[in-house]
Amino acid sequence: MDTLRAKFGEGAERFIDQAISAGLPRDEAVAVLGIAERASVQAGMAAGEGVEADCVALARKRLEAMFGKQVHALVASAAAANDKNRASKSMH
Repeated sequence: MDTLRAKFGEGAERFIDQAISAGLPRDEAVAVLGIAERASVQAGMAAGEGVEADCVALARKRLEAMFGKQVHALVASAAAANDKNRASKSMH
């Protein structure tokens, strides 16, 4: 499970890097993660994992649990990508 979580973390890092590099504001990138959470609720319901309220509760529990994890590399990487994007725009 730790390997799977690490892969998800890497995927999230790539998403944030790409979103910021493409010019998407950070708050909009976060909103996309909320859409992904909602999609996971619908997938859980479709898989018969429970009613909507149960799936929402589980999704929020997992989101809150992951929110508390250390993300030093992610923050540094996103900041570097943002700096690169700003530098690129100032050259034009």
